Amino acid sequence: MTEEMKLAGFTLSAAMLCFTLRSAHRQAGAAAALAAGLMLFFFAVTRLSPAVETLGALAEKAGVGGQTGAVLLKLVAMAYVTEFAVQACRDAGEEGLAAKAALCGKMLLLAQTLPFLAEIGQLTFSFVP
Repeated sequence: MTEEMKLAGFTLSAAMLCFTLRSAHRQAGAAAALAAGLMLFFFAVTRLSPAVETLGALAEKAGVGGQTGAVLLKLVAMAYVTEFAVQACRDAGEEGLAAKAALCGKMLLLAQTLPFLAEIGQLTFSFVP
């Protein structure tokens, strides 16, 4: 069975379980949805190694330093983790908390990109006479 079929089967089974639990006990359904979401997230994360290696090789070919590539990967990971947290909050019916998590994630991403923006600014000014 392919990983996509396993993923689809697990997701549909989890959805049916969550639907059934929610009709009987709302909090149990939310907890089951969060647990299933975490399992899906970690399933995906364990499959990312080839993609990370490919991105590292592309960064090396492009002449981008190893530290720059690592920071870029960190930014992508931060975006995925933040989005997961936001969606988990929405699943639990916490729209306000989801909005705050999204805002905090954006602020953290901005903070991590500031060194790149400074480098780009310095590079740009070095071309100006």
